[in-house]
Amino acid sequence: MTEVLDPFASMRQIGLGNIEGELEAMWREANAHIAATGAHALSRNSVLTLVVFTTGRAISGQLLEVIETLSSLHPSRAIIVSADPTQHGDDIQARIATYANPDTNSYGEEILLEAQTGAVKHLPGVVLPLIVSSLPSFLWWIGEPPWNSSLLESLVDGSDRMIVDVGEMTQIESSLSALEHLVMRKSARTAVSDTSWTAQTPWRDLVAQFFDAPAVLPYLGGVERVILDFAAGEEFGRENSGQAYLFAGWLCSRLGWKSQQIHSGAVDSNRQHILRDANGRAIALEINPRFGVNQRNWWERDIYEATLASEGDTTPPWVRPGALMSIHIASRLEGKRATFTVGRERDLAHATTVCHIPDIVMPSQTIHLDSVGEREPISQQLRTLGHDLVYEEALASATRLAGTSRRL
Repeated sequence: MTEVLDPFASMRQIGLGNIEGELEAMWREANAHIAATGAHALSRNSVLTLVVFTTGRAISGQLLEVIETLSSLHPSRAIIVSADPTQHGDDIQARIATYANPDTNSYGEEILLEAQTGAVKHLPGVVLPLIVSSLPSFLWWIGEPPWNSSLLESLVDGSDRMIVDVGEMTQIESSLSALEHLVMRKSARTAVSDTSWTAQTPWRDLVAQFFDAPAVLPYLGGVERVILDFAAGEEFGRENSGQAYLFAGWLCSRLGWKSQQIHSGAVDSNRQHILRDANGRAIALEINPRFGVNQRNWWERDIYEATLASEGDTTPPWVRPGALMSIHIASRLEGKRATFTVGRERDLAHATTVCHIPDIVMPSQTIHLDSVGEREPISQQLRTLGHDLVYEEALASATRLAGTSRRL
């Protein structure tokens, strides 16, 4: 059986009022130790502050491991906030740790704040002073944010970028609407980004490449039907169609398609939409669940998988919740019908393209999705500060498609 180590074992528990002083002391200790070996002293050269909000200690431990793998590229002050709704009381516990890498001359700091339910309202007053004012600040929210709460509003206002994942949200209709509303309200201060959007990059690239050739481009204006399949679990379980709607929103925003009506009223069943292009031509859009697909969040450490690997067995493939499984586009040009398909392979880690175009030969291609960042897109988020206007426009279109847009 694989032993599970406590990721917080090396962290030092301290009082809330001593965090800055203790970090300063630990930095001096690290340099004194390095100096004793004859190596060059480290500089306290964090490049950003990352605040990660979670709802439990187990999740916090897994995310701490992710953050530590990013340290060589993004030396940071990482503040992990664990607000477990099952822990009743009014207390906030603090733990700290530091890491040093003489090879890259990098030094980083980790702060864990564990808040009981009665103390959650005090978290902005604890977290915001710990954000280094001279550095870019990022707020990474795990799961469904508490929309319109004073906690969320305060932490977003203290950040240059908020990072979410639509694949982790629970009520897609209201979640998309609330997220779009947040993007609009906070645009002057804070940019918003989505790791699901980043993970979809290879899918968008493959679809765009279909129409790169001048002879194929006219078929883009003749699209009649788009079918998107997304990963789902058990047939009667909760589905997350957010990524599929986000991809559909990208198509609509780039091609000027507008939603005319929704045939099925519920977003938790097969979804059929009628779109109209700039010339009023109808385009059918279907968004369908693919049941029985193994799913988990990309940052989760799977103990069962680790046990299998240690025993030499093959680990089961998995995808992010609601991940795209296939894209099918049908087009007609002057009576000639063409189809463009991207489908995920059985190993779930590769995607293959297939095109059927009259009088045109377009070879198939297969790409490895993980190699272009589908599993771990957070690093790219930390390299970006400004607004992603394409994402924001795709989100607005996705919200309208889901029937809950706040825009008139």
